[in-house]
Amino acid sequence: MQGLLVTGLAGVITVGGSLVALRTQQYRGPVYAVCAGALIGTALLAVVPEALKLTASGGRTPEELLLASAIGFFVFYVLENLPHRKRAHAEVLHHTHGHPTGIWAAAGLAAHSFIDGVAIGEAFDEHSGLGWAVASGVILHKFADGLSVAGVMRGTRQSDRWTWGMVILVAAAPIAGVLTEPFLHVPPGLRALLLGWFAGVFLYLGATSLLPAAHEASSSRSLPLYAIAGATLIFLAQRLLGSHR
Repeated sequence: MQGLLVTGLAGVITVGGSLVALRTQQYRGPVYAVCAGALIGTALLAVVPEALKLTASGGRTPEELLLASAIGFFVFYVLENLPHRKRAHAEVLHHTHGHPTGIWAAAGLAAHSFIDGVAIGEAFDEHSGLGWAVASGVILHKFADGLSVAGVMRGTRQSDRWTWGMVILVAAAPIAGVLTEPFLHVPPGLRALLLGWFAGVFLYLGATSLLPAAHEASSSRSLPLYAIAGATLIFLAQRLLGSHR
């Protein structure tokens, strides 16, 4: 019951982060930069370290994890550019029409949020104190997830319908994770490789979609600082979460 309440709160905070990103369109350059930093920070500061912890217990090696990350990165590079190979480079960069890679990236965030829900369920199974400690870090992380999913959908020119659909999916994913945790067993090795894949995808979308979209929307010299602020938010959330694990 506690896990369900916490993940419900995490879902509300995710929607709140998305609302901030979507309701501040006049500041979309800085918002996209924050989202890019948060997405890249999620990959390097949250997903990869978690995957590295799983490699040893899952019989995988760090090299296999990094290979999965590289495959995720380059598969999305190919997917994004093959349909546009006959178009001008500028049109590819600006995503004149909604591109499916944005939807795939949002789906990756949903999968990561699902794993967060599983982690909360497992922590509460141990004892209430650990559950609340883990939940506090996850909840802080969810605001950045909300920013990221809205930012990546807007940055790839998705419609309002698709954007809100993916926001709801990411918000609901932790609830699904905590509900299925008692019945779910994903081998640690497979979880490590899946997380590595998502890390590569997040790096690609943050660096090649959201950062260019931020610089397209604004000529502010402060955009790098906003990107660093997004990554810093993830760093602080992970430090809070890690200190209680």
